[in-house]
Amino acid sequence: MPRFSNLSRIARRTTRALALALCAASVLVVGSAFAATTTTQDLRERALPGVVAGSSLARALHVPTAERRWDGLSPFGSALFAPGAMPAPVEGGPVGPDYVLGPGDQMLVFVSSLADTSYALTLDRDGRVFIPRVGSTYLWGMGFADAERAIRARIATVYRNARVQVSMGRMRSLDVLVLGGVVRPGKVTLTGAATVFHALAAAGGPTRLGGLRDLRVMRGDREVARGDLYPFLLAGDRTGDPRLENGDVLFVGTVAGRVGVRGEVARPAVYELRGTVTLREVVKMAGGPTPYADLVRVRVERVDPNGGFRVEDVSLAVGATADTFRVRDQDLVTVLPVVERSANTVTLDGYVRHPGEYEWRTGMRLSSLVTRDRLLTEADLEHVEFRRVDPVTLQAEVRTLSLRSVWDGTADLELRPLDAVTVYSGARLPASVTLDGEVVRPGRYSVMPGERLSAVLARAGGVTSSGSIRGAVFRRPSAAGTIRSQRRELLERRTIELDRQMQMAAGDTAALRAINVQRELLASLDASADVDRIAVSLDDRGRWVGGVRDLVLEDGDRITVPPLSATVTVLGSVMNPGTVAARKSAGVADYVELAGGYARDADRRMSFVLRAGGDAVPIDKVGRVEPGDAVVVATRPVDTRSTSRALGNASQYLLQLATAAALVLAAVRP
Repeated sequence: MPRFSNLSRIARRTTRALALALCAASVLVVGSAFAATTTTQDLRERALPGVVAGSSLARALHVPTAERRWDGLSPFGSALFAPGAMPAPVEGGPVGPDYVLGPGDQMLVFVSSLADTSYALTLDRDGRVFIPRVGSTYLWGMGFADAERAIRARIATVYRNARVQVSMGRMRSLDVLVLGGVVRPGKVTLTGAATVFHALAAAGGPTRLGGLRDLRVMRGDREVARGDLYPFLLAGDRTGDPRLENGDVLFVGTVAGRVGVRGEVARPAVYELRGTVTLREVVKMAGGPTPYADLVRVRVERVDPNGGFRVEDVSLAVGATADTFRVRDQDLVTVLPVVERSANTVTLDGYVRHPGEYEWRTGMRLSSLVTRDRLLTEADLEHVEFRRVDPVTLQAEVRTLSLRSVWDGTADLELRPLDAVTVYSGARLPASVTLDGEVVRPGRYSVMPGERLSAVLARAGGVTSSGSIRGAVFRRPSAAGTIRSQRRELLERRTIELDRQMQMAAGDTAALRAINVQRELLASLDASADVDRIAVSLDDRGRWVGGVRDLVLEDGDRITVPPLSATVTVLGSVMNPGTVAARKSAGVADYVELAGGYARDADRRMSFVLRAGGDAVPIDKVGRVEPGDAVVVATRPVDTRSTSRALGNASQYLLQLATAAALVLAAVRP
């Protein structure tokens, strides 16, 4: 029972806070736009410099695993063994002069003499071919060029002055057994020209444990060759890609060591180590640094034998430690980008013919950057902004200069890198505001700096006899961002309270459903409210003219004067909410009585009157309710010891209050 009692009290407090939030949000629609505020988004943007520190701490705290070590990097050469990457071998394709013949190969021979003759010669098990009328010739183990010369010589002994052409027919097939760290170990069938690379590709490529640098070719009971595909993949050198024979065994050994290379290199990947390798050699393996690489600092993150990782910074500059720094297994090398700043530029922008960056030269002065021929005709010669940034502290110094003083040498400053000059326009376009609604001459009016609302209304002929200056709607686009951020900050605080309440109500389906209803109400209020309206307190007698309520106008302001209203709206916890005819000199109690009186759950302390001009006033400070006003009577939450019932009543209460707020907005919106 104590747990439910505590949750009930929390629910009541949260409900009351949400009610205040909804009422306040309704007032914020027409509230002052000049209050300074800091939104959550602003805080996020200000926290951006700490993102790197946060991610670095997260990496330091996470448990390292082999799968996450090379996150985002693929093993070098793995794309060649992807499904569909390697085309099927062509059995009848041409062969090079170094192709070694063996049993099963077919050679096509064409002899042109007194009578043209052609032969299809296939090497038998003994490696011989039989040429009619010539005899047998041993070709096994010969290269294609040597075999061609041998056939020509044999035919020449029988056919004098004959022309002999030799070409390759069908190549023999090879059965090779691929074992070790491959995706599909077992027997593969290849053509006679196959090499270690072809056999590895036919077996699906190496696994995570297998590599490309320890490939042993076994023939019979001995090792006849050892392959290393890196020279082939990096430079096209096939000396490490030996040819295979029928019955060979290709064993793919495990990787001796790996190092990841990422950042500003041509080929970011995970590379295999073989023997002693320096940092410069690893970067060269990755295609070398890009033009945007920072060669002064290369970050090497390596596994610490005592646990975790440690970082070392190495320079790739000529003669630096990169030539002697040896990389180790599981090192992660990051080639960082250069800082995207030009070290020898100055900037000229604004009302100039060619805004942008200019080359800075030693001894360069301001007069050589801002010349007369670079300015537009409307440039202001008396007010030019000069900015200088300290390259160490990055503190900016801003001053205003006169170009006339610059040109006559009085203020001709010597420029430094990163200096900037902005030339403003000397032309001044007048600001304009819009008057519409019940105004004698509605339209757009130009305003002078410092001109007030009363002066523009007077120029427009004033308000018509059917207009209500009390209900004037004043909109200022420049205030929209401030009002929106105020409302968002308020609603975010309420959302955090709902999150805390949801954790306490875990497992209570009814309570969770009620909290979700409250979330939807907050979202609907956030999406529906106006964000550019400013509350104005005007009266028909003109007592506001010349005072603080007589606002100074800005460019883009819009004033709408609605027609006179003859009604008052009564909403919330009354017996019969609705709109009633306005009564002369009537107060809050009078209109509540017209609406049937207060309901049993009415909360007078939270009730207020929303004036036609947008001001929200508590009912205990209201004297007379004027036509166009709205009386909003809040609802008191029901006290209960059940968490779900308390939250359910809170949802019902918020629903009524949100409906009231929406009706108020509709009532006062022109």
